[in-house]
Amino acid sequence: MKKLVWLMVLALLVVPAFAANLSTSNWIGVGFHTRLVPYNNQYYVIWGTWASGNINYSLSGSSNLGSVDANVKIDIANGSLTDNWVSGTITFSKVFNTPLSVSFHKGTLGVSGTNLVGSVVGSTGISVVADVAPVKVTVGVSPDDDWWVPSTGGMLDDFTLNAAVTARADVSVSAPIALSVYGLINKATGTMTVTGWAVGGSVTPVTTPVSLTVYGEAANTPEQLVGATVKALGEKVTVDANYKVQAQKVKVSVSGDNLVPNVSKVYVEYDTAQTYTLFGYVSASLPVPVGSLSLGAALANGPDTLFGGFGKWSVSLGGGVSYDLLVGYGFDWDDYSSNGFNRGNLTGADDLWGFNVKGKLYAESKLMIGF
Repeated sequence: MKKLVWLMVLALLVVPAFAANLSTSNWIGVGFHTRLVPYNNQYYVIWGTWASGNINYSLSGSSNLGSVDANVKIDIANGSLTDNWVSGTITFSKVFNTPLSVSFHKGTLGVSGTNLVGSVVGSTGISVVADVAPVKVTVGVSPDDDWWVPSTGGMLDDFTLNAAVTARADVSVSAPIALSVYGLINKATGTMTVTGWAVGGSVTPVTTPVSLTVYGEAANTPEQLVGATVKALGEKVTVDANYKVQAQKVKVSVSGDNLVPNVSKVYVEYDTAQTYTLFGYVSASLPVPVGSLSLGAALANGPDTLFGGFGKWSVSLGGGVSYDLLVGYGFDWDDYSSNGFNRGNLTGADDLWGFNVKGKLYAESKLMIGF
């Protein structure tokens, strides 16, 4: 929270002339839930109260630095203001009428990584983007989270001593064929050493009736990767395959989006770099007379075979009152609700709400009143 305040103060100092529109929205809800959970080879019914919510502030306007867009979100976890999470971004675009944008982030900073190297910047800091087609350069700087270091007897200057920096440059053209080249560098400002780098590119020589993209990358690991992506049926079907040369690891994935009514996603992946090499899932919804019904199932195969699935019925009762009934099997619903299906849903099913649900059934009934 301190960092967000300092970033907003800094923004105000550099923007003496400012005109803007401010809008807010909020939602707070409280409810009651019961759960059917497995424990020591038996089933128990437990209950509890539940609360959550968020407050959103959105701002847009102009200043002497150009156009301004900002948003701040306060998520209230479990109804407790002491556990709230503040996130937001203030962005100044077309700074001094140039193709330059400067953003101050709290909990939202991100610079794209690559196939082999991830971005090292954290979630709070500053990003600068220079976008002059066909070149785009993005630089992100995030301070260390440790503000007070006892061994130094005071506060470190995180932006100069303990910051992480990621710089990425992209060059993209679409004629006569689509071509993209990129480079990425990760640095630690304390030692000014390069902690990671990658260069790569892709070319799309065929676009109809199917599209074909061939790509490659080299990184400091050291590692090289080559691959290809094919999209068909109006990009509803995507097949991707790549090979890590040094590690000799293969990844092949097939995904289908909205191929048949009520089935939103089908995905299958084979990745020899993973402990569970085979992974797949399907997500769907079914029409019901009242409310909505969503379904999902996933499978992972490696040291053993893991299966998970769920059905969730949701209905609005009016006046801000809603009801959810969830029936799950063998996977971590909390992880799914945050990230969608992934291997972690199944392998992490030994700690859902504090219970091991691998290979077991569980259920939750939740009544919610929002205002």
